[in-house]
Amino acid sequence: MTIKETWFILANGIYFKENEIEILPYLTIRKISKLSVFELAGLGAKGFKEWSLVEPFCYLQNTFEIVSSENESTFGYDILNRAWLLNTLFVLRNKTGINSVALLNRSWNNLKDPKDIQAGLCDYHVSMIQAKNLQETEIHNVDIDWIRKHFEICNVLAFKYEKFRYAIEVINSWRYCVDIKSAIAIIWAAIESIVDVSTEITYRLSLSISSLLCERGEKRVIKFKEIKSLYGLRSKVVHGSNIKESEIEKALIGSFSLLAELVVSMIENNKVINEEDFETAIFK
Repeated sequence: MTIKETWFILANGIYFKENEIEILPYLTIRKISKLSVFELAGLGAKGFKEWSLVEPFCYLQNTFEIVSSENESTFGYDILNRAWLLNTLFVLRNKTGINSVALLNRSWNNLKDPKDIQAGLCDYHVSMIQAKNLQETEIHNVDIDWIRKHFEICNVLAFKYEKFRYAIEVINSWRYCVDIKSAIAIIWAAIESIVDVSTEITYRLSLSISSLLCERGEKRVIKFKEIKSLYGLRSKVVHGSNIKESEIEKALIGSFSLLAELVVSMIENNKVINEEDFETAIFK
């Protein structure tokens, strides 16, 4: 492994028992001691003009840093975007409260006497959509093991296929929409881009996805009906029908879970879904 440069991304929103967990030799998550407002102000004096936006994280629990270093890979995501990909894979594991805030060229645990500082904000948003049923906080060994096993597969698929890259971008970005209706709309845009249907959308989409995700039999029939119902909810929400808030949140949770299921299927099979896969699932 070649380490030429390392970035430290301040993050919040998940809990892990260990002080530090190595995901891969070039990617680690590490707990942060309580941040000091005075030390943050010191970064401001060294050129980090947006330091005051980080101040609220001085008072929050579960603050940590993603430590991302260069490795020998000559393609795929760069140092900072690999940290973004790790963040996104945690969201895929239902840790939707995770939030990457700011980046620094030294550890956030070591802010005294800062010199040669390089710092900036990440794609940081002041507010996120909250969905309780998707907001798991604690990181378990099964999450770490899954990410370790599939991180580079995900990196390669994103490098090679725009459809996959768009899907994982939506897995992360729906949380920053102005409202739940907008979030549902972009999630379904990603689902439809995977399935790639333009006519008889409700029936064909439901049939294609249920056939891909479930074996023939009762489970496939149930999945077909679930997706068909979910798409109907999606249409009502997006087109402004008068429905209950509980139904809107149900549509959000179901839509995210379906997109996540499709993305996980592609990652675990190391293959982007295409029309032939759907035809094979339906007719063979």
